[in-house]
Amino acid sequence: MHINLTSVYLLCVLAFICLLSPVATYSANHQLQEDLYRIYDEYESAIVRVKAAFRQQETEDKPSQINLRIGTGFFVSREGHVLVNASRALGAYKIGIEYKGNVYPAEPIGHDPVTNISLLRLINAPESFGVIPLTFEGREVALGTFIFSLACPLDFDVSPIFGILSGVDKKLGDSIFPTAYYRTSISIGSGQGGSPVFDVNGQLIGMTIASIPDMNGSYCLPVSALARVKEDLMVGGKSLRGWIGLEVRENISGQKEHNVYISKINESGPAELAGLKVGDNILSLCGVTINRISDLPSATFKTYINQLSPIKVLREDTVMEFSIKAMEAPENKADSQSSK
Repeated sequence: MHINLTSVYLLCVLAFICLLSPVATYSANHQLQEDLYRIYDEYESAIVRVKAAFRQQETEDKPSQINLRIGTGFFVSREGHVLVNASRALGAYKIGIEYKGNVYPAEPIGHDPVTNISLLRLINAPESFGVIPLTFEGREVALGTFIFSLACPLDFDVSPIFGILSGVDKKLGDSIFPTAYYRTSISIGSGQGGSPVFDVNGQLIGMTIASIPDMNGSYCLPVSALARVKEDLMVGGKSLRGWIGLEVRENISGQKEHNVYISKINESGPAELAGLKVGDNILSLCGVTINRISDLPSATFKTYINQLSPIKVLREDTVMEFSIKAMEAPENKADSQSSK
């Protein structure tokens, strides 16, 4: 009888793999489980529940009423500063932070309704609590990355929620975001908005800011943008949007890699002072490549008021680099974006 040694070898390898697969799968699952335990143990003590009371105006039909909004937040400083969603704090006449069964009064330091972030400070902080550090360093988080949030759903204790990073979006329909958002499979139920989101290494990647009901998911503000907003609120009580004094149009045929052109420059604005001209094809701003109009807000988000930022344009056939100094937007003005 003739024996095919190659076939025998392949069968042996397959058998060996089949024997190892359950062990390898168990090992990988066990490691992931251990990572989640570690993250929970490390950061559970930084999570709070925010309870904000809103007074509803009295009408002819019914007297004044008090509405309560509940969400999640987390400590970001040893001085008792807490980040929460602005939708849970902006306009409230009284805010309480619930931590380990006790409620501590809090005062607002600042709000940024554009990114849905509020910074609060506990008037009398607990004796001890955890802090989640923020970083300005932007890093790539790959699609499909396992992520993990800690939230306070309803009246339950701090609860872990597992999901994946589903996308990085700069717009939804006709709405262009102020910066790129992470799209996640983590749904936001009652009381869960404002929760911190980590990767399985325990690195904070962002904070939940909006629900996506049709997809049973949520949007998350990346940590580098969150750190920027937090510092703005700490210093001035509001997040200052850099204004560069120009309007743009987009070549919707999209035959080129870069399709955004300057259509108007505001007199004496940053763009004019930098030397930019109508018709310039914007290639990049603050190191962010500009291919579509939806790329521009994310790039502008990286500018700082009264600080020089690099901008690269194509003028006729020449690539030119300029330094543009963003300023605070004049009242009732903002960068306008139109397509042609």
